[in-house]
Parts: sequence; C-alpha cells; structure tokens
Amino acid sequence: MGNNKNTLKLSPLQENKFLIILLALFGVILIHPLIINFIRIRFLILIFMSFIFLAGIYAVSIKKHEFIIALILALPAFTLMWAGFFFDIGKLRHAKNVFGMLFMLYMIIKFLMHFFKQTEINREVIFGALVVYMLLGIMWAYAYSLLEGLQPNSFNLPGTLAELDPFSYTYFSMVTMTTLGYGDISPATDPARALAMTQAITGQVYLVVVVAWLVGLNIAQRMEKKD
Repeated sequence: MGNNKNTLKLSPLQENKFLIILLALFGVILIHPLIINFIRIRFLILIFMSFIFLAGIYAVSIKKHEFIIALILALPAFTLMWAGFFFDIGKLRHAKNVFGMLFMLYMIIKFLMHFFKQTEINREVIFGALVVYMLLGIMWAYAYSLLEGLQPNSFNLPGTLAELDPFSYTYFSMVTMTTLGYGDISPATDPARALAMTQAITGQVYLVVVVAWLVGLNIAQRMEKKD
C-alpha cells in the first residue's frame, strides 16, 4: 500500500514524455530562429523553454517526491526566466542559471535511469536518447551563461554581436558538443575553455556509450527472436 501512495499512475502524456520534450527542444533550437524574423515575438524562445520546464516536471514526476524535487529546481528558474523578460533581475540571473542547470541535470539523470532499464528498442528509447543529448546542450548553455555573468568577456564574439543572448549560448553549446567548432564564438578564458572541453568530451562519450548500448540491445533482441 505504501508504494501505491507514493507512485502516480502513468498517463498518456507521461508515456510519450520524450516525444513531447523533444518537440519543445526542437522549438528552442530550430523553430524559434527560423520564424522569429517573421512573426516578431521576442519572447518566443521563452515559450518553448516553458514547455521544456513544464513537460520535464510532468515527465519525471512518477513518484511524489520526484515531483517535489523537480518543482524545487524548476520553479525558481522558470519564474526568473519570465521575470527577466519584463525587468532587470540583476544578479538574480545567476540564480536562474544555477537552478536551470540543476533542473536540466536532474532530468538527464532521471531519463538515463529510465533509459537504461529498457530491454528493447522502441520509439521512446530513440526519442529518449535524442532528448538526453539535447538536454546536455541546454544544460551547458546555462553553464556558459552563468560563467559570462560571473566573469564577463569569457567569450570572444564576432563583430556583429555585442553580447550573447539565450539562443547564442545554446548555439555555442550545441556547436561545442558536436565538435563542429565554427569559431564565430570561442572561449576566451581558462574557465570557459575548461567548460568547452568538458562538454566536448561528454558529448562524444555519451554518443559512444549510447550507440554501443543500442547495438547490444538490438543484438539481444535478435537473439531472443531466434530462440
């Protein structure tokens, strides 16, 4: 009975949690930059980020204590994110970045725990692998934003940019994690370089581990079918 009280019944939204979060992530990374010049909604990226926060809270809240932890981490970042759009929140933006980073990390850990318990490859496993990879990029974007706030001029910027906006941090993070290295934005200080190197290594290790795990899972499935 104790477990029944602490565990919430899975809903269709939770069963498709990876797909929902994946769509919100694509909104931040792809849809927002493509349509922002046409519809001129400045807070469009905040809308997509809000979907990530809300869907993330819902997705990890299988048990009540998980919901409480997710809410504690997400609510400050969510509130300060929207407050920062309407007025200058000053040094509170550091708290926004810290809590945003911690919430992304919490989601990544919970999703990986769920991910590696799976015994067969299905749609949600593939979506889950993509979601975790992209959440790593968002988490590091928060880290870069926090570093720039604490140590200004941590990045070399192209002549067209006076400062980095939220999308630029995400762009730099994704470019770093995929080791593309375009060079338009680059780390200028040792802490920034250390973060960039750590992210590049993490991204490559994640891909190697996940691909190896998926191949092993696929082989195991084929062997079971033959038996």
